[in-house]
Amino acid sequence: MNKKTGGKPNPKTAKNKPTPTKKIDPEQERRDKVERICEFYSLENVTIESCCEEVGIAIRTFRNWCRDNADFADLFKKAKEANAKIGKEGLREKAMNGLEKAISGFFVEEEETIERFNAAGVKTSTIKTKRKKFINPSSTAIIFALKNVDPSNWNDANPVDLSGEEQIFKIGEQIIKFK
Repeated sequence: MNKKTGGKPNPKTAKNKPTPTKKIDPEQERRDKVERICEFYSLENVTIESCCEEVGIAIRTFRNWCRDNADFADLFKKAKEANAKIGKEGLREKAMNGLEKAISGFFVEEEETIERFNAAGVKTSTIKTKRKKFINPSSTAIIFALKNVDPSNWNDANPVDLSGEEQIFKIGEQIIKFK
């Protein structure tokens, strides 16, 4: 016990005892990092570069590990497939929403800014106006949708039967009737 430090051992005179270190297997550490990268990559629509950065390794290192180890390459292949599926689903949803808007039309809000100047060229006022504008349905989008939803009736190769049967199509919230 040291009287000067109030009973606490003096760090300058205390013997440096080695702290027990746990031996880390470098191959297991690599495997853990590859598994975490592949898990991140397979669960979200992110880049492999961002996953490597999150784990703290360079993309080149990750690719080298996958090239040298078949298990790592297999994990990465499965993660790429899962990531591609996520990306396709997101793209499909956006395409369907965009097509629905193009078929039925939609409103956009436009903002116009007018600046007024006096005779000396000094700005005197700024007027901002907002207005809603309707974007008309796209005939091309309608044709595309009809050909894909009902190809037997709307394909160019098939003649149109005008025998008088009424045909009803529902696209989004719109109902279209043809005789």
